[in-house]
Amino acid sequence: MKKTFVISLISVLILFSSCKKNDKSSGKKANEKTEIIKEQQFYFDCKKQMINGVEFEACIQRPGNFFIKSSDGKIIYSDKDNPFDFEFSDFNGDGYSDIRMNYVSNTPGIKELLLFDIQSNEFKEVKTFNKFPNSIRIEETNFYYSYYGSGCADNDWKSELYKLNGTEITVLGKIKGSGCLENDTTGIYIYKVNGNTEKLLNYTKREQSYWKEKYEFIKEYWTENKNQFE
Repeated sequence: MKKTFVISLISVLILFSSCKKNDKSSGKKANEKTEIIKEQQFYFDCKKQMINGVEFEACIQRPGNFFIKSSDGKIIYSDKDNPFDFEFSDFNGDGYSDIRMNYVSNTPGIKELLLFDIQSNEFKEVKTFNKFPNSIRIEETNFYYSYYGSGCADNDWKSELYKLNGTEITVLGKIKGSGCLENDTTGIYIYKVNGNTEKLLNYTKREQSYWKEKYEFIKEYWTENKNQFE
């Protein structure tokens, strides 16, 4: 009887010890899982670029801000609106890298632009740049043009010609493509823009359809006719 009691007691102790180990193991796995989830939620991406003799580092930090700091550790730009990604590239053709930031949007090609200022060795924001998606500089000029769809599966679209003076954008012209509805208004409209005033310069009739050659047309038209819009 005594022997049976001892055996039973030992069995209980072994079972208790096993349960305790399982609890610790489960707790450890739960902690590891929590750490993995936290790691997935945190995103950090940095790029460095040497500009005008100074090394700059730009970083996306989620949660946190997008920021740029110089080689002395000074933060020269910060924005709580983090981009999806970004790139160093010379947008305005002055020989110094600027920063273009890409954002997730219903309109493809929307970006923010920070121009490098060689006088202050800092970046200046072009505040209205996000209104000109897919902007392209016409080579060896200070003219730029945008492109964006304006409805009906990209059958309706617009392109604007503009100049960039410092961080200010001045719109000079607009091409409007209308190809959605089958009526008398479909075609290509070209306007000269002066402030809030738009003057129709030319209308070309086109049938209702998607026009895949429009990108080549836009590039060629603005390149060849840009000076007429100053």
